[in-house]
Amino acid sequence: MKTRILFFSIAVTALMATSCSIYHPQAVDIPLINHKGDLRIDANASASVWLILPDAVNLNATASYGINDWLSGQLHLNYGGENWYLQAAPGVYFPLGGKAVFETYVGAGYGGASYTNNSSDTVASSYSYNGKYLLPFVQFNIGWRNLGPVDLAFGLKTGTFMPDFEYHKYKSDGTENTDEFVHYNTPNFLLEPQLQFGVGVDKVKFTMRVGYTFMDDLNDASNKMYHDFITVGAGVTLCF
Repeated sequence: MKTRILFFSIAVTALMATSCSIYHPQAVDIPLINHKGDLRIDANASASVWLILPDAVNLNATASYGINDWLSGQLHLNYGGENWYLQAAPGVYFPLGGKAVFETYVGAGYGGASYTNNSSDTVASSYSYNGKYLLPFVQFNIGWRNLGPVDLAFGLKTGTFMPDFEYHKYKSDGTENTDEFVHYNTPNFLLEPQLQFGVGVDKVKFTMRVGYTFMDDLNDASNKMYHDFITVGAGVTLCF
């Protein structure tokens, strides 16, 4: 049993030493806009994981607004030092009677990530990656606002992840190992569900959300790049 655990630990460490996370599920507010002039401002912190330990920690902000009786708009941005992302999306919303709302947003996101590992180990020599990506998407939201003190929402984003990333590996003497250079620009189908829970008074809610990302082609990046699967976030939403 101890041998299996040791083997697993070594395999994970080796994979982490040569792999790079270029995307994580985005902790975007699911606003459930339900009337003209409805304004929601959300601020939260999130952590994203690939295996067990957080791979990215971000600060997130989202603003959503009901422009008229059916049209809405949303702007989101986040920053995590070695990664950043912003998106904008117009949408339509449909109150379903009572407290339920259905929304659809069509938009585009733009982001990037970079990292340099300056290893002194001659076996796991240094590497770096950097690049940007475009993400056109459609998102569907459904949920309930003000069920007593509770809000509950589910969102599903689907789109095309369009990357432009480079991976560089360096030998122990500092020169680049050109045999391991990777330029990754293959489009991926992306599917990103998210669950959101809020509790508080009518104008202020403490909000938690969890999101998951599926991509269909990222493993083709010569095992040098990957994406985080899960993001968990918590923060405060103000409703005006």
